[in-house]
Amino acid sequence: MTPDTTHFLELLERRIALLGSLAAALVAARTDVVAFDLDGLETRIADQEQLCGEIRSLDADIDQLQSQCATHFGSALNSTSAASQPHSLRMRETLGRLREAQVSVKQLNDAHQHLLRRSRRAVGALLNCYHTFAMTYSDPASGRVSIGERT
Repeated sequence: MTPDTTHFLELLERRIALLGSLAAALVAARTDVVAFDLDGLETRIADQEQLCGEIRSLDADIDQLQSQCATHFGSALNSTSAASQPHSLRMRETLGRLREAQVSVKQLNDAHQHLLRRSRRAVGALLNCYHTFAMTYSDPASGRVSIGERT
C-alpha cells in the first residue's frame, strides 16, 4: 500500500468518525428539543457547527489528495485484479462505511429539520394563544386590577 493510499484511508476514517459524532450531536439535539432544554440545544448547535467546520477542512484535504492521486485510485478501484488486493478491499470497505455514515447523517438531519419546523409552528401557536388571552388574564405580580376582578 502506498503512503498516499494509507493517508487517504486515514482521512476517510477520520471523516467517518466525525460524521458519527455529528450524528450523535443531532440525536442529542433532538432530545434537547423534546425536553425543552434550550441550554443543551445551544450546546449541541455549537458542537454541530464545530464538527461541520472540521468536516469541511477534512474534505479540502481529501479533495486535494484525491486530485493528486486520481489515476492511481481510479485504476486500483476499477481493475479486476485489484479486487483481490488487501488495500483495494480495505478501500472498498472504507468507502462503503463512509456512504453509510453519510446516509445516516442525512436522514438524521432531515428528521431534525422537520422537528424544528414543527416546533416553530407549535411555539407560534402558543404565542398566538398567549396574545389572544393576554388581556383576559392579568399578571398577578403587576398589581393592576382588571375589569371584573375584586379587590
